[in-house]
Amino acid sequence: MKTSQPRVTPGALLDELRAVLDEPLSLESRDDADVVVPALPAAAFVRVARALRDEGRLELVLPRATVDQLVALLDLDAWSDERIDTTRARRWLVAIGESWAAADKPRGALVDLMHAMDPEFWTLALFAETRVITLDLDDDAAREHALDELAELRTWETPDGFFVIGVPDDELGRAVLRVLHRVYDDDLGQGRRLVLSIDAALPAEIEETLLRFRGGRLADLGFARWEDAMKLFRPLDHRTAADAAPRDFRWLADDDSSAALASFRGSELLRRAMARLSDAEHGTRSREFLLLVNEVIAAQRLPPGDESVQQRALDQTQATLGLGLELLLQARPGHPEPDAYLADRIAAIGLRDVFRVGYGALDRLRRAAIALHRSMRISVAHVGSLLDRPWGPAIAALSRWYPELPLDSTQSGTRPIRSLADVARATERIAQAGALAALTYLPQGYAVDPVWLSRLDEPERVTLGDFVRSAIVHALLPGQRGAFAPLAPADLAWAQAQLLAGGGLVEAVSRDLSARCDALGLGRHTQALAESLLTRMRVELLGLEHDGDTIDLRRVGGFVTVQSISMWLTVESKD
Repeated sequence: MKTSQPRVTPGALLDELRAVLDEPLSLESRDDADVVVPALPAAAFVRVARALRDEGRLELVLPRATVDQLVALLDLDAWSDERIDTTRARRWLVAIGESWAAADKPRGALVDLMHAMDPEFWTLALFAETRVITLDLDDDAAREHALDELAELRTWETPDGFFVIGVPDDELGRAVLRVLHRVYDDDLGQGRRLVLSIDAALPAEIEETLLRFRGGRLADLGFARWEDAMKLFRPLDHRTAADAAPRDFRWLADDDSSAALASFRGSELLRRAMARLSDAEHGTRSREFLLLVNEVIAAQRLPPGDESVQQRALDQTQATLGLGLELLLQARPGHPEPDAYLADRIAAIGLRDVFRVGYGALDRLRRAAIALHRSMRISVAHVGSLLDRPWGPAIAALSRWYPELPLDSTQSGTRPIRSLADVARATERIAQAGALAALTYLPQGYAVDPVWLSRLDEPERVTLGDFVRSAIVHALLPGQRGAFAPLAPADLAWAQAQLLAGGGLVEAVSRDLSARCDALGLGRHTQALAESLLTRMRVELLGLEHDGDTIDLRRVGGFVTVQSISMWLTVESKD
């Protein structure tokens, strides 16, 4: 039962919008829903519609929506990259038609909506796998011939008697018939025109036209073209930003209720600095923040309609802003009022330039990661693929246009770099990765010839750590003085017998690794390398399995063995 609530006044509208965003189902109990729903900004409306779709309650929002809101809904949720997603498009068109019917809209309202939104979108969304046969009204057998021709499909005869429609008997096919049925019920003549447009459609031309107009609308929502959005990734030196003259932000002064819906979580610095702004300035920066998030999405070529992408871009933007503010404080160390200083800089140069200051630190990390990738053999399948954890995932994540840190708890997840402490951590990961590569390849290290990578049967499954562990065994073998070579079963059997003591590795192993690190000037990285490389070595030696009297190389991991290069050995023996 609906509770009685006062009509929304202009001053209270923003609070009501926030309430609906927080709990979309609250529309069921509001008597001001006809005011609140049309007032939702486009992006907020899409969020609400998605939430109510998941709850099966779209009738609370769709019949109250404006044309612009529904167009934004399709722009953001019915496209996949630069192609219409037929499945999602048809589901939304069905939902719109059913909601219009349930809301008892006047006849013609659905057709008016279709034309206001763009009838060509409806045409293209219904086109795929839909067959239309036009009946000759003077031929009594035409209907039977059409049904025979469409015998493998689900068929529907249009109420005007002019067409038989055939669609696959699945969810998507039935969706076409449901939409056409609603349009015909709304206006018989417009239903006929829609079917004729489906029959005569040139899908490539229609999609190209729709894509062009969609691009303009997305730009209006703040999703810049990729070329323009990439300008966001131009680093700005923090010292330059600290002295920069105030910019002109009058273009951001337009009243937009979406600004008040922006939330600044992020770092404590960002929250405190934003809290020091005047109400008017806070509104301006809120509008800029929303545009900035959309630019971050566009610059990374992420799908603008994906809600998880929007949340990711939100986290990235807030993290980089926080990092930018830290760097700005470095330009004014010991400032007596840091929050006031940062608020003044935000008002003067805007959040976009603060983001560019933060990205300056990320760009340096990215360049360092790419330089390592190009200078040392650390990659095969992808950037950093030859590096052991945690260095491989770190180099892969840091070499992207928007560098991030890998999550230690997952195999592939990453998170934004939020602070200078994170920058220091990422810098250390890059240095350790370089140390591992140097230890593997350089003469003062284990001098592994990179040619061995080309001889491996499955190079994507081997890491530099495998080479180092194998090189340690090879170097400690009695009487061994030659260059690195893959290990044979007898080598591993000796290592298991001689390099383990009391469940751990003998001191000679760590001493050998430490001496080579010192020779390379990598002493500060010795502990980190040892923890990763030698822990795995101990586990692998303890777990070696035998096949009769010999080590079963098929079950060996963590080492480069003759089994790893079996195909190359076969070729060599034939030669």
